[in-house]
Amino acid sequence: MHDLRHFYASVLIRSGASVKVVQARLGHKSAVVTLDTYAHLFEDEEDRTRSAIDSALRVPRVSREDGADA
Repeated sequence: MHDLRHFYASVLIRSGASVKVVQARLGHKSAVVTLDTYAHLFEDEEDRTRSAIDSALRVPRVSREDGADA
């Protein structure tokens, strides 16, 4: 049963569920308990924030077919 619980938590985390959602589904008293156990499974925030800024600052290219000079 314990392994099934860890599997369930892992699937939720890998699907993008927040720590608060995982906490609620597992019945942990606080998010600290959830993070103490499963923090290594959550996506690296450094990569996520870097990607967000890169995407926001990226200027879309206009192709020559659209009539603009590239």
